Amino acid sequence: MTFDCQETKRHVHEYLHNELSDTEISEITAHLANCDSCETDYDMENLINGAIRESCTEVAPQELADRVLAEIRRIQANGGSH
Repeated sequence: MTFDCQETKRHVHEYLHNELSDTEISEITAHLANCDSCETDYDMENLINGAIRESCTEVAPQELADRVLAEIRRIQANGGSH
């Protein structure tokens, strides 16, 4: 498979997370090296992923975790009905 702009943009998320085969990674890397438009999209996706990673380092308070777990157990005990 040859990665054109459409395919590259469709798979950029998987590319960033190393979820593609070695061949697909090589082909996308080659495409990004020669396509300013896709490289810009890649840079934006990479920036967004970095911001999400930095924002998600907080740990939920134990009280919140306990309430969520209690609600899940309540729903399960009622057969999925609220």
